Parts: sequence; structure tokens; C-alpha cells
Amino acid sequence: MLLESSQWSPLPEAVDGWDPGTDLHVGRRVRVDPERFRQETGLELADVALAVSWTSSTTQMTEAAPPVRFDAGGTAVADTTLVGDRLSGVLSLRSTVSLVRPPVERAVAVAAVPGSVLAEQVQRVVLENVSSMFPVHEIDFAHTWLSPTASWHLETSVDLTAPFYGTFRVLINKRDSELSSAVSRGAKDKRQQALLDELQAGVAALLLELALHLHAELAERDDWPLDSVGDVLSRTVAASPLSIVVPPSPAELATVRTQISGAVRNLGRGRIFQ
Repeated sequence: MLLESSQWSPLPEAVDGWDPGTDLHVGRRVRVDPERFRQETGLELADVALAVSWTSSTTQMTEAAPPVRFDAGGTAVADTTLVGDRLSGVLSLRSTVSLVRPPVERAVAVAAVPGSVLAEQVQRVVLENVSSMFPVHEIDFAHTWLSPTASWHLETSVDLTAPFYGTFRVLINKRDSELSSAVSRGAKDKRQQALLDELQAGVAALLLELALHLHAELAERDDWPLDSVGDVLSRTVAASPLSIVVPPSPAELATVRTQISGAVRNLGRGRIFQ
């Protein structure tokens, strides 16, 4: 559960409008049937505890709340604050029922090593993703090697094992004040939403083109680390109805660009037909 404005609600798949550095207050309530637990595990409730931990895909920081013991009725509640400065990208929250002390009487097929996980649930929560245009930074392109008349630039990486949300970010040219205003937090008018849609579509199209150029490298394995560059690019291509998997020849360029445009819309990016 997520605590917002003094109200608890189910933790969503994505936290809309999350500002970098903002703490998250979450809670996890677990209930087990004490008698069935004893029968199926050979353990007592006093032998186990609820543990909640979390990992940020961008910072690669992993933290955990103090373990919580179950009461006699089989209920345990973990209530903790996730420090915003250590969060970004995609957050993986892991809840486990784990052994905290060895059983008094050991038996065959009964967990005996402290730390053994009897039950596990992992929930992924998007804080910054393609929909929110990755981490966004505003700079004056005139002070960089980037064209001062370009509106935006996507920083990328061809290191397929690198964390995606730690290496990909959108740079907005401060000279395009209209786009800078549109990407700021808050309600959008139609014009600002159109600018965001255009930016979103452009970034998504660039990801697909990058994946096409890295096709051979991406095909070398199917077990890229979660939220790595290889993982995100592979999933992006897999979700896209492209009939090609390699960079186009000059004669095919226009057709491929049209395919990519359609694939971007099928991914839910950019302006959607009304």
C-alpha cells in the first residue's frame, strides 16, 4: 500500500507525477493461517518474520525495512519510508516470509537455515520510464556540442549490460522555452500535451532505431539483466509489430520510418488517434 495525503491506497504500477528525491511511504500487510502454516512448513510462526526490501534500477541501491514478527493470529504489518534520494527508475519491492531462527526440532524437508525464504512476492513500480520521458534535464545547448537550435537530445548507451534508467536521459534545450514549460510538472493545456506527445514519440522511435542497429548484439542472449539497456531494448522491439529486425537500406528507409511510426503508436507513445 502507498500512503498519500494521509490516505492508504494500493501501490500502483506507476507513481504518476513522482518528483525525484521525494520519499515514498509504503506498507505491507501479510496474513497466514497459523495451523495450515505449521502443517505445510513444519515450523512455528515464531520462527519466521516478514521482510520488505527494495532496489532501484537506476541507483542500484538496495535497502530493507526491519523484519516484522507475526502475531498469534498470523498477521504481520511492515510500515516503512523509502528515502527519495536513493530512488529512481523502476523500483522493485520484495516481500518475503523468511526464517529468522532455526526450529527447535529439525526434520527432513523443513527449513533450518536462517534467511531461508518460504514465500516471496515482488512488485515493480515505475517512478521514471518512457512515459515520463526518463530523467529529464534542462540545459542550454549553446554551451554544449549539441546544436543550439535543436529542442531535445536523448543520451544513450550501447553498453547492453548498463542500467537503462541510469544511462538514458532526455536533455531539453532551455532555448525552446515552450517545450521546457511543457515538460515541467503540473497540468497541461492542449498545446503543451501535443508537444509532450511529439517528444515522447520521437524518443520511442529513436529507441526502436537503436535496437535495430544493435540487433546482432541483442540476439546474442535472451537473459539480459533486468532493466538493463539490453533488456529494455529487447522488450521494446518484442512489443513492436515491426516486420524488419535489421537497419534498413537507403531504398527501404521511408518504408521503415513509416513502420516505426506505427509501432510507436501501437506502443501507446505519442499522439493517439481519436
